[in-house]
Amino acid sequence: MKPLVIFEIANNHMGDLNHGLKIIKTYYYISKKYRKIIDFAVKFQFRDLDTFIHQDYLNTDHPQVKRFTDTKLTTLEWNKLINFSKRNFKIICTAFDEKSVESIIKKKFDYLKIASCSMDEWPLLEHIAKKAKSKKIICSLGGASLEEIRKTISFFSNRKMDVSYLYCVAKYPTNPKDLNLDFFNYLKSIYKDKIKGFSSHEMPDEKLSASLAYAMGAKIFEKHVGLKSKKYNLNKYSTSPKQMDDWLSNLKLAIERCGTPQKRKKFTPMEKNNLLQFKRGIYLKKNINKNKGDKIQFKDIEFAFPNIKNQYTSNDFGNSRNFFAKRNVKGGTALLRSNVKSIYKRDKIETIRMKVLDLLEKSKVVIAKNARLEISHHFGINHFNKFGMVMITILNSKYCKKLLFIFHKQKHPAQYHLKKQETFFILYGKVKIQITKKNKKKSKILKAGDIITIMPKEIHTFSGLSKDGSVIEELSTTSSSEDSFYIDSKIERNVNRKSFISLK
Repeated sequence: MKPLVIFEIANNHMGDLNHGLKIIKTYYYISKKYRKIIDFAVKFQFRDLDTFIHQDYLNTDHPQVKRFTDTKLTTLEWNKLINFSKRNFKIICTAFDEKSVESIIKKKFDYLKIASCSMDEWPLLEHIAKKAKSKKIICSLGGASLEEIRKTISFFSNRKMDVSYLYCVAKYPTNPKDLNLDFFNYLKSIYKDKIKGFSSHEMPDEKLSASLAYAMGAKIFEKHVGLKSKKYNLNKYSTSPKQMDDWLSNLKLAIERCGTPQKRKKFTPMEKNNLLQFKRGIYLKKNINKNKGDKIQFKDIEFAFPNIKNQYTSNDFGNSRNFFAKRNVKGGTALLRSNVKSIYKRDKIETIRMKVLDLLEKSKVVIAKNARLEISHHFGINHFNKFGMVMITILNSKYCKKLLFIFHKQKHPAQYHLKKQETFFILYGKVKIQITKKNKKKSKILKAGDIITIMPKEIHTFSGLSKDGSVIEELSTTSSSEDSFYIDSKIERNVNRKSFISLK
C-alpha cells in the first residue's frame, strides 16, 4: 500500500474561490511526479459558523473568529472547490462541530478528520460515532496525554470503527528539535497498526521529518500548504510549492531506500550469486563408486577455495544432508551436483519454521525465549499444507497455555478430549471452527478478539481462513497426548505424525 500525503488547505483558500482553485492546481502539478509511489489527498475544514461561533463574538476582533469569518466560503463556492479537488485527489475534511459532520457525510468525503483539539471532545466524538460509523476516519493526537490517547483509541475500538491515528505536535510552527518523532515509535509499540502517521505543523523549510517518520513506519503524512500572492501571504507553518517539492523529494528517497520485504525477496538471488564467488567448494579426498552406492561422509571431503560452476559449496554440507554417488568420481575432484544425489531431510520442516516466523512477525505475537515448535502432520509431512498445525506449549501444569498456528486453507482434523476443557482466543487472523455436540454440528467463523470454549467429549475441527495465517491462544486444563482422540483412525495409526524443532 502506498503512503498517503495530505495537503492541508485549512483556511489558506482565504475565502477566495479562485485562490483556492489555484492552490489545488499548483499542488496537483507538484504531486504528479511522485504519484507512482505516493497517494495524495487534499483536506479542508468545516465549521458551521452560525452555530460554531457564539453570537456575542461574531463581529469582534477576536483573532480566530475574524480568521474564520473573513475566509468564509458560500455553499456554492464550497461545492465548486470540492468537485474540482475530487478530479485529482482523495478528499478529506475536518469537522469541528456536529453539523459539519453531517455535511461531510452528505458531500461524500473519502475521510472524516478529527483535529487534535477535538480528539477528546466527547459530545463531538459521540456524534461522529453515531452518524459516521461506516466512515474512514483520521484522528490527530497532538497535545494529548497517554491517558487521553488511551481513552480516545478505546472509544473508537470498542465501536469497531475504522480510525487511523496520527502523531502530532500542536505547536504552530514546530521547531525541528521539538518534533520528538521517537514518540511516534512509542505510540506504535503500544497501539501497533492503529498509529498510522505523522501530522506536521513544522517549520515550512523542514525537509527531513517525513523521511524519518516513514523509516519509523508512518504511512500517512499531513502538511499545511498554501500559495503566496500579491494579495495573500503564507502563515508561519504552511509550505510554499518549492518547499513542498523539496519535502516530497526527501520522502521519495526514503521510500525508495526503505523498500519492501517483497522487493528484498526479489533481490536476494542476485546477492547470493555475488556471494557464491567467495565460498569454499567441496572436494573429494577419495574415489566414490556408484555401484557401491557410496554415501559421502565428512571424512571423505575437504573445503577449499575456489568453487567452480555447479559445485557443492561448504554451506551445503551439514548433519541433515546426505550425499550419494550417481556415477563414479575420482578423488581430488570437485563434488558436482551432476555427480551425486543430495537428500536434505529437514527441508520441509525448515520451510514450516520460516512460515511460523513470518506469521509471528506479521501478528506481533510475543513468544517465550527458546520456544520449541511441535509440528503436527497428521497424514504425513507431504500433506502438511492441507492437514496440520503448529503448536508452542508455553505451560502445562494444573492448567495449560499453548499457541496454535494454522495457515491458509489448512485444516486440523476432527478430534475430542475426554478430560480436557479448552478455550480458544483468536489473537490474529480468522478461523472456522466446527463443533459436534450430541450429533449436531455447528460452525462458527472467529476473528481476532473472538473467544470460544470447547467442553470434554465435544468433537471439534478448525481451519485457517486468513491468507497470512492465524494465531490462536489456547487455555485449557492439563493437556495430555493420551487424552487426544482423532475420529480418523489413520491418524491414530500414524506414529510419526509429530516433528519438533526449535523456533530460532
